Order: sequence, then structure tokens, then C-alpha cells
Amino acid sequence: MTPRIQIMLDSRQIEESTAAEGEVEGLWRKAVQTRASSTVDGLDPNSRFTLTYQAALQAAAAVVRAAGFRARGEAHHHDTFAAVAALELGEASDAARELNVIRRRRHGAIYDWETQLEEQHVVEIRTVADRLFVHAEPWLRTRYPNLAPLPPDQA
Repeated sequence: MTPRIQIMLDSRQIEESTAAEGEVEGLWRKAVQTRASSTVDGLDPNSRFTLTYQAALQAAAAVVRAAGFRARGEAHHHDTFAAVAALELGEASDAARELNVIRRRRHGAIYDWETQLEEQHVVEIRTVADRLFVHAEPWLRTRYPNLAPLPPDQA
């Protein structure tokens, strides 16, 4: 267990929790499907950003659950990405750190009537989310060999 994971446990940001059978594979499958949905033609940048964000969050949740933890409380999006970062998984953890910074734009994309995200924001989150997917997938596959494969455009 990394020191940062211990801090997150002590502060009750996360808790130890064994994933139910099929849970990690199911979260990953949803993440892959949501990522694919974010590329559907005709979606506006706010929708593509939001779906890409959701896919990254689902992928990060699969990693956290595979590691034997669960995020708690109101800040669970932040804590999920922070837990992946704290697991010290190399590029996957680096991507999770970046996603935690990008996460702040999600609020505007969903709730702020004045916010209109641009294509550059979609490209930024997609690039970082894809890094999370590509680098988390091999780590997850060592624990869950039946994990759904990444589509060819992400692998």
C-alpha cells in the first residue's frame, strides 16, 4: 500500500472494499462503451466532453475497485482520480492526475448555461482519457483476464 493510499484511507476519502464478482469487468465495459458513445457524429463539444469525462471516471473506478478500494462521499469524482494517482501506476496515474485538473470543466459543461466548451477542450480530455485507458488496461488485465478489449482506435 502506498503512503498516499494510506492517507486517503485515514481521511476516509476511500475505504477498503472488495469488488463483487463481475464488478470490475462491468465498470470497464461501461467505460469502453461510454468512450465509444463520445465519438458519435453530430454531438456538440459539451456532450462529447461530458461523455469522455464519464468514460474516464468509469475506467478510473474500475481501477480503484480492482485495487480493493471504493471512493466515498460527495467528492467521489475527485477521490476516484486521486486514488488512481495514489496507486502509483505510472502513466495511468499521471493521466488520473491530469483528469482531476480537467474535471473542473465538467461542471460548466453540464450546469453552467453560459459555458460553451470548444473543440480544444474535447481534444484535451480525450487525449488524457485515452492515456488512462491504454495504460490502465494492461494492469487490469493481469487481474481480470476476461476484461473487454479496447477498440482498435484506442489500443
